[in-house]
Amino acid sequence: MKRFAFRQASVLSTGVLTAGILATSGCSEPDVSPVTVYPIQAEVEAALAARTQGTVRPDLRIDAPIQSQTPSRRVGGQSRLASFANRSRTPIQWDFGGFDSARNRDQTADRPAGGTLLVQTPALPDVPAGFADGDGGPGADNAQAGKSASDAGPVEVIATPPARPEVKAEVIPTPRGIREGSERNDDPKSAPVARIAAEIDGSQPPPKQPPTAAIESVAGKEEIAARPALIDPSTEIGLVGAADGPEDFREWQTPDAVLFVTGDQHGYIEPCGCTGLDRQKGGVARRFTFINQLREMGWPLVPIDAGNQIRRIGQQAAIKFEKSSSALTQMKYQAVGFGPDDLRLSPTDLIAHTYADSPENAMYVSANLILLDPELLPSHKIVRSGEWNIGLTSILDPDALEAPLGSDVTLKPIKASAEAVLKEMNAAGANFRVLTFFGDEDVAKQLMVDVPGFDLIVASGGYGEPTYQPQSIEGSKAKLIVTGNKGMFVGLVGLYQNRPMKYARVPLTDEYKDAPEMRKLMADYQQQLEQLGLSGLGISPIPHPSGGKFVGSEACGKCHTTAFEIWEGSGHAEATAHIVEPTEGRGDIPRHFDPECISCHVTGWNPQNYYPYESGYLSLEQSAHLTGNGCENCHGPGADHTAAEAENSGVSEERKKSLRLAMQLPLEKAREHCMECHDLDNSPDFHDDDAFEDVYWPEIEHYGMD
Repeated sequence: MKRFAFRQASVLSTGVLTAGILATSGCSEPDVSPVTVYPIQAEVEAALAARTQGTVRPDLRIDAPIQSQTPSRRVGGQSRLASFANRSRTPIQWDFGGFDSARNRDQTADRPAGGTLLVQTPALPDVPAGFADGDGGPGADNAQAGKSASDAGPVEVIATPPARPEVKAEVIPTPRGIREGSERNDDPKSAPVARIAAEIDGSQPPPKQPPTAAIESVAGKEEIAARPALIDPSTEIGLVGAADGPEDFREWQTPDAVLFVTGDQHGYIEPCGCTGLDRQKGGVARRFTFINQLREMGWPLVPIDAGNQIRRIGQQAAIKFEKSSSALTQMKYQAVGFGPDDLRLSPTDLIAHTYADSPENAMYVSANLILLDPELLPSHKIVRSGEWNIGLTSILDPDALEAPLGSDVTLKPIKASAEAVLKEMNAAGANFRVLTFFGDEDVAKQLMVDVPGFDLIVASGGYGEPTYQPQSIEGSKAKLIVTGNKGMFVGLVGLYQNRPMKYARVPLTDEYKDAPEMRKLMADYQQQLEQLGLSGLGISPIPHPSGGKFVGSEACGKCHTTAFEIWEGSGHAEATAHIVEPTEGRGDIPRHFDPECISCHVTGWNPQNYYPYESGYLSLEQSAHLTGNGCENCHGPGADHTAAEAENSGVSEERKKSLRLAMQLPLEKAREHCMECHDLDNSPDFHDDDAFEDVYWPEIEHYGMD
């Protein structure tokens, strides 16, 4: 029997039990594991066949709202995880670990240990969309009616999947005009290129520009009249983009299709604003505004992302992945890949926010990643825009991993995976094939040489800004563009019939104001952090390396009066206030419950690893004396030093001198210490030549006792 360990699940995102399936059982393993019982194996296989062999809805459109990724929704009368269970090829033993956050204890205190027994029963009546079992919907009453007296614990009734028509996902008839042999898309002598050449020399007039067509997820539809002409990507005539500066997309004629390309957000869901929002790029709120502007222009967008939404591990990273997925869903992304940091989450968290009930509803795709079961993640997606059938897939290079994978996660070799998915997309009628690749740029180029047939590869995971124009790849007809990092840029790839494709990189500066929808998402994110608290996020104080304790800047000011006055007049003293009521029009979303903000805006935290030291700041109520970025963040914990200097302390002069020396921070070492908070992400100007000596240090310059 196949056993999957699911821990913490989407309790992180909702604060309640997901779809009535999860049952907390404390921190220890139950004596009897919850079991999903499939009495008829043929029934399971029938459900799988319905998932993979039928016909896809031909009327599904990209511009229609994408189904919520929240796992607590019910679809077709069954929960998302129950639907997953019905699709697995083998019986599954579910093991849900405990979750003991403060916000969930009250809901689970009266539940018996041992989890929940899941059994298969006749189908329940349909439940309206949006009703979770835990919400008191119809499913709750029906579940109660079918409970068992099993010693394994309470029983959750899962509906037998209703009969469904066979589905053939992502299949498109081969367009007319594409023949075997010399007329194939990857042949430089193909008819489209010959037609373009005739148009260039004037022997054939170019066709009229067709009106902008709606983009559709392609199912078994009518045959396409003709394959759109694409300039031969092996020649520079097929490449448009200024070599000495960025292309201005505002001057483009409306494309037939526009790839909206992002990647490697790396946890930077929004710019922090610490050194001014006008100096920082990126953020989903700006991205949402930009994507809406393009749609208002009538541009048919196909948004894709190369992955790596987060950069850390733990509860906050899981919540941020959920919020990032929600943002991508609201922006109607069509294909999203995975980065190495995404895979540091548990399979439970990944499945909760990437699983879709059908391929056409899927947003996450991967040609070489398997999460628990190959059926849970589609390898590719086909999107139609006008006459373009755009094949979308992603690959994560195993060499890009920074931590070993769990036993339930598999990454297949990149070359074999690329060959297999390319064959599938071609068979489905793709006439423009896009691969997002997370890994080394040189590896991405070599992959295009080894596996010919892709038209565009989007590389992510490197450093620096995207280039002004796509790169040619020696030995390949594919072009390469890079995303840059931290989600600071958007790449636009415009596809035209009978004309060259265009490319532009667009920095997400403060020119694009925060979209209200994403501001609401950010507020929800911060509220969730507040409700969980530090303990709910798995954060607890650790001893300072020196072994010392923090006492606050006012204690220092009793002797160091001049230095304290200088500190009081600096931005350091207001650091906590700046996240309680953020400046620059962002005061509606306080951020003083966010460890990633707290770490540099209070006294007594590790600024780069986001945890408090013992006796360091915990909250406004508990630690009012440690607000602001205080003296001890630079000079070290001062409890022993201040106690020794107190009148009648009884401490020897030799000991006092030793403690004084330990508190000193030589100026030649101060710059490096300051960069723990004034890093490139939050304070780029600090790293300019002589910026520390000429700008930053004069603002807080202080010496000795005065």
